[in-house]
Amino acid sequence: MLADNPISWFLLMLLGLYGVYRFLRKVYEESERLRIERERETQEIFLENPIDKRNAVWYNKYINEKGNDNYEHYDD
Repeated sequence: MLADNPISWFLLMLLGLYGVYRFLRKVYEESERLRIERERETQEIFLENPIDKRNAVWYNKYINEKGNDNYEHYDD
């Protein structure tokens, strides 16, 4: 029988290890791609230009001032 030959077992083992290596490499590449994508999205959110930051500060200040007037008649 061919499967009883130690050389064939060795070749099958090498083929199996190569398959496992390729699978793990694909998993690693996909995780790296997702990490880079998440990092890029985070930079888009937190590294806005100064005009956007200033507009956000003004908007938050306006909402906070307006929000205090809207809740005067509510009891806490």
